[in-house]
Amino acid sequence: MLNFFSGCTGRKKPLFTIELWNVYDRTVANLPRSNNSIEGWHNAFAKRAAIVHPSVSKLTEKIRREQSKFELDIAQIRQGQEPKPKKLKYQKLDERIKRLVDDYHNLDLGEYLKGLAINMSL
Repeated sequence: MLNFFSGCTGRKKPLFTIELWNVYDRTVANLPRSNNSIEGWHNAFAKRAAIVHPSVSKLTEKIRREQSKFELDIAQIRQGQEPKPKKLKYQKLDERIKRLVDDYHNLDLGEYLKGLAINMSL
């Protein structure tokens, strides 16, 4: 692959390679494109913990409760229950992006990028 940054003046080589941050393959495989679910869990856990500077024992208890909650969630999923669905607007966004990515080879690059940009700005 041609290194775009090697011949350019005024630009430094990026800290992370394109292969690392590119989410095309994740989209094709129907995998999350971001870490939003992790951020959501972190915010929910912080609200459940609701202690600014907990002692080690209090934090340990909160983490044990969180682990128990996740073990219950995993058991329910293994029993066939559906996990909590994404909000409808995010489901629809994922579907539109997936259609664009699946049709990548049939589109002009400019149209493909324009379609992605429009969806990212919604």
